[in-house]
Amino acid sequence: MNSLSLIKPSEEYIDEIRAYRQEFFDGGGNFNGDSGLRKFEDIGAWIRQCRLYENRETVPPDFVESEQFMLVDEPARRVLGMIAFRHYLNAYLAEYSGHIGYGVRPSERRKGYAKAMLALCLEKCREYGLEKVLITCDEHNEASRRTILACGGVFERTVSEGRDRLERYWITLDPIAAYYNSYDEDGRLLARHGQPEFLTTMRYIEHYVAPDARVIEIGAGTGRYSRAVADMGCTVEAVELIPHNIDVFKENIKPGQKINITQGNALDLSQFEDASFDAALLLGPLYHLFNDGDKRRALSEALRVTRPGGVVFAAYCVSDGSIFNGFRHKMFDVADYIKRGKIDPVTFDTFSAPEDIFELVRKEDIDRLMGGFDAERLHYVATDLFTNYMRGEVDAMNDEEFELYMRYHFAVCERADMVGITHHSLDVFQKGGG
Repeated sequence: MNSLSLIKPSEEYIDEIRAYRQEFFDGGGNFNGDSGLRKFEDIGAWIRQCRLYENRETVPPDFVESEQFMLVDEPARRVLGMIAFRHYLNAYLAEYSGHIGYGVRPSERRKGYAKAMLALCLEKCREYGLEKVLITCDEHNEASRRTILACGGVFERTVSEGRDRLERYWITLDPIAAYYNSYDEDGRLLARHGQPEFLTTMRYIEHYVAPDARVIEIGAGTGRYSRAVADMGCTVEAVELIPHNIDVFKENIKPGQKINITQGNALDLSQFEDASFDAALLLGPLYHLFNDGDKRRALSEALRVTRPGGVVFAAYCVSDGSIFNGFRHKMFDVADYIKRGKIDPVTFDTFSAPEDIFELVRKEDIDRLMGGFDAERLHYVATDLFTNYMRGEVDAMNDEEFELYMRYHFAVCERADMVGITHHSLDVFQKGGG
């Protein structure tokens, strides 16, 4: 999907747009999200109309300012779909059609292009400054419903337009939600270079959590850890904020796993009583909390619902590993980040904001954060240590080499002179009063 882009219609694509249009006539499909392309035999005239719609001064009466995009496979120069983004809503759109309409070329359906196209368009909506968008679909259109839900849509209600029944969905344009709507977190942990983080975290969980324990995972994501802990024999209460992650999680639960999933926020676990769990996993929320107040609140809630003597596992993203990758793999421009105030030019401390997705810390930040809590640190662990610097080498290891690598990793992952180089860390601490 990396070759896909949203491109505005232009004369260089006239022949491809004409072929796209003809497929609908040949196959009898419905035109959607294409600014009335069905009516235009003259593709150039349609392109000129799309441009008129982009400006409030030139948009026709009873229409709203909008942008028309094509989903294009750039290497093949093939139009795969059309999507229209309406910048604001009039009375009709606010009830029936919403901010976005889209359609996929008949010969390219059931290939994931609708989800990819909608995700890209949501980025356009976010850049425009919208906080949430309305999308509707026919109540019988299961494919469209699944696409909207996969991109974070939350069902509101069903409305009638003539004979049609339309389902209304709202998508909140949270950058974190958008990230997880299109990111394969399970795949990251299943890849060989992702396994050290997972195996290391599970090694410490298995050491402290008994098979009959009650465990809460806060920010459970798609459930990789919750399912593994349930396989240990534990009863798991999984709390997750992102609807898309919950859907993936539910699809992957196996028969017999004692897991209950609820939508919730790490900052407010008021639905759970004090001291009601033997252990708490906080393996994602601290990646996305950008001030100490929120971080301490999440840690406080995790400790509150854990029994005295119980163990909490909290994961962090470590800044220096990311800075090294900025230099080594050019994942971002370190000099530009310094100019923008994201990195201190002397200490190289990092300063993140929600649009950056991830909050980056150093161990001294975590030490300061934990001050004042009635908890004793048991371990501070570099869960992936060198691995992200040598992904290709780790992925190429055979089973025997990887087993040896993991033995070395386990031997050194708590060494104080090495933990600062990791990308992810795990703070394991025991609640007082036990």
